Amino acid sequence: MSDPGIIPEKWEMEGRRLAPLLDSVCAVVIAANDPAISTQVAIGVARAQGQRRRVAIADLLGEAPALEALLTGDDPHGIADSFLYGVSLNKIARPMRDAENVFLMPSGTEPVDHEAVYANDRWRRLAAGFHQVGALLIVVARPSTAGFAHLCGFMGALMPTGESTFPTPPGVPLIAPPAPPPPPPEPTPVPKPQTAKRAREAAQEDGASRRNRILALLLVLGAVAIAIGAMWPQMLTQLPAPIRALMGGGAAVADSSTAVVPRTPMDSAPRPDSTTPGQTPASDSGTVPRDSAVKPASPPMPVENLADSTVAARYAIYFATANTRAAAMPDSKVRALEAVALSPVVESGEQWFRVTVGATASRPEAEALLARLRTEKIIGAGSIVSVPYALRLETHVTPALVPTRLAALNTRGIIAYALRQSDGSASVYTGAFESPTQASALADSLRAVGVAPVLAFRTGRGF
Repeated sequence: MSDPGIIPEKWEMEGRRLAPLLDSVCAVVIAANDPAISTQVAIGVARAQGQRRRVAIADLLGEAPALEALLTGDDPHGIADSFLYGVSLNKIARPMRDAENVFLMPSGTEPVDHEAVYANDRWRRLAAGFHQVGALLIVVARPSTAGFAHLCGFMGALMPTGESTFPTPPGVPLIAPPAPPPPPPEPTPVPKPQTAKRAREAAQEDGASRRNRILALLLVLGAVAIAIGAMWPQMLTQLPAPIRALMGGGAAVADSSTAVVPRTPMDSAPRPDSTTPGQTPASDSGTVPRDSAVKPASPPMPVENLADSTVAARYAIYFATANTRAAAMPDSKVRALEAVALSPVVESGEQWFRVTVGATASRPEAEALLARLRTEKIIGAGSIVSVPYALRLETHVTPALVPTRLAALNTRGIIAYALRQSDGSASVYTGAFESPTQASALADSLRAVGVAPVLAFRTGRGF
């Protein structure tokens, strides 16, 4: 690192070389033990990817010199101002000098390298927005900052860079260059001719040598096993929590749905004013209103099946959020998935529409579903959320009638899904919520069109 004129160029070229690995990725964290390296790699990736799509680099290092040098304009606002004071991302995103189609989101007027920013749930929504439009979001971050694992989970991918390694969050896909080809095998030496007697002696010596090596290895392995058995309890306490949980030595990793700070809207495109005329269509046609300004909702409904709280199908995959129902409406490919829920939620006084997929009582099942959706490129970033509550519309529906019931609800503007129950029948639900309070707005809309929902812990499996 002694030659500042060569090292940055080297790592930017490395970023250009690795850029094709991100062709199918829409959100990624680039990190290194040396922030200067991760910044230059990010710039190289952005320049290469910017030749075919829009790219944004978010500075979570804090006024990274290489990024600051490429900023255009003199507006001091950045990510901190967006998170803390609500400044629009469209205002803080500034074109990068000498790079078409690439934008920079500087750190701003407050520190950003802390958990309140790294673990903020709004990154999840921003990553989903980039996925929806096929753009690329690059977040340059410090692996040593609290909340780094949450950030990687929200983005859905991590690209470690640099010549030294750092602990990577479990379960987050790593983007790394392919391993170099193995070196060619060394030529096998041709043995010199030897007499029959000498050959027999050599074979006997070789056999004795092998027996001695095997005996020594068995002794070493036995000693190691005894040592591990004696020290296992102490070793177990030093393992990371997720590994310790898998090995029976501690609690499982906490839900990634736990937010360090309250969730707040984060825009990736200009928002229409939800209070302007035309944004609140009348609902006298017998359909659920498509969009609406935030109105005071009724008090939370009582949960009907409190006894099912321990078996609730609480885990789902966060897919996307939009500030209009039409923008959030999933396409036919997503609608074909199991337990697709479109849930109106109020965040920071604004109406948003959140899409989740799946319903499982087991977190490992949710992780397997997320991995499959990523592999099939149905979802870009995505993460697991805990949404145990839903509005139940029907029970004891025979499987043959489920498609008809869901289609009938759809004609009334109600996006519903079915979960198979233990007796073979199906229950029909709409929405998926973290709390009973969140469900109140949708319940009011349903009652306005003559549907009487029941708030319940959702139970069952995907239909």
